[in-house]
Amino acid sequence: MSTSRIVQLAESVARNTKVLNSYLRDHKLPLPSFEADGPVDLGISADAPHVEQARTEAIEAAAELVDLLQGPWVALRPITSGISLHAISRWDIATKVPLKGETTFASLAQQCRVREVDMRRILRYAMAHHRLFREPRPGVVVHSLASRLLVEEPLLRDGLWLLGEQHFAAGPYAVPALEKWGAEEEQGLSHVPFCLAIGPDKSTFEWFETDPKGREWAPRFARAMTSFGLLWNRPAAAQRVGGPLDAYPWAALGRCTVVDVGGSRGHDAIYLAQRYPELSLVVQDLPAMIEGGEEAVPAELRDRVRFMPHSFLTPQTLAADVYLIKHCLHNWPDYQCVRILRNQIPALRPGVRVIVLDGLMPPPGKMSLMTERNVRAYDMVMLAGCPGREREEDDWRRIFKEADERFKVQRIQPAPAEGELGPAPGLIEVVWEG
Repeated sequence: MSTSRIVQLAESVARNTKVLNSYLRDHKLPLPSFEADGPVDLGISADAPHVEQARTEAIEAAAELVDLLQGPWVALRPITSGISLHAISRWDIATKVPLKGETTFASLAQQCRVREVDMRRILRYAMAHHRLFREPRPGVVVHSLASRLLVEEPLLRDGLWLLGEQHFAAGPYAVPALEKWGAEEEQGLSHVPFCLAIGPDKSTFEWFETDPKGREWAPRFARAMTSFGLLWNRPAAAQRVGGPLDAYPWAALGRCTVVDVGGSRGHDAIYLAQRYPELSLVVQDLPAMIEGGEEAVPAELRDRVRFMPHSFLTPQTLAADVYLIKHCLHNWPDYQCVRILRNQIPALRPGVRVIVLDGLMPPPGKMSLMTERNVRAYDMVMLAGCPGREREEDDWRRIFKEADERFKVQRIQPAPAEGELGPAPGLIEVVWEG
């Protein structure tokens, strides 16, 4: 008699978990734990791809097994994480729990000026669904590993803030926004759920520049972008997703000038300058986005990393050898991506490169289950917060061709491995042949 699917999956989980456990034991690495003093990552080396593959296969099998054992009704339940995570972010609950020691629901409720019963509901949901905080005794709250990281890494708090204040808040407006504007051939920049939520008929970035609350948000939005950039570039993630910035052979360019278009506070420019000493980098973005960026540049890099206020919705004024556009175009609809690329043309000369690092979605069915879930979740974030989207290879080729046929696509390279923080970006290298 053939083995059932659920038994196959259980055996896969056991087999692959043993591979991972042996690796951790042999390398004297700590075992995974939810405790506050647990390891932040598993420490799998880049030269052990078979262990990373075993970890991935165990996760995939476990996820499918859980879905099968729970049945279809669970899949139809709405995801309600937004309320709990939004509250934890807005009230900065993680910093109100001692790193060493404990507090109570009653104390947290008093500090946040809410009812104790509601604080219990919010945190117990986070404990059950996100492993955020623990309740070792009734009414007592201590840190878990995940909540401890929210205290120790402020940029993670900024990333959660962005998800809470922008994307979770915009979620209830998604269907009404689609009903109101979904038939537009060219989507208006303010015709998105978040803009419907905040009220004024302005795009998100116009709101950042002109609205008092928007101007207040802008620096933290920039820090949130830095958070996502550092998460991608940190060594532990680089071993798993191949280091998207390092996917391009920057060293082969020799001495050259790179413009980081829409580069926010310069986290990517700093990363490149630290690793490739012949690169000079100019970070361009809106004034509110680059504010404070210069102070973050290490002293030894300040002669090679500088900042320039500039909107990529206006013509490019700075000549360079390479224009890097990382995680910007997915925020914009196709026709605006065409406009942004055309705006670079006044500064281009033959041989200049445009390097786009952005979402590159494989076709449906070509991804593992967990990767596809991450990709689709990321795309829902785009749907709620901006008029952009995640794109496939054909989408990118069409956009460059429409912008100008003198943009010659040299390669479109998917990320070298599957990521865990949303879709790992692809690399699109384009040479100007004007």
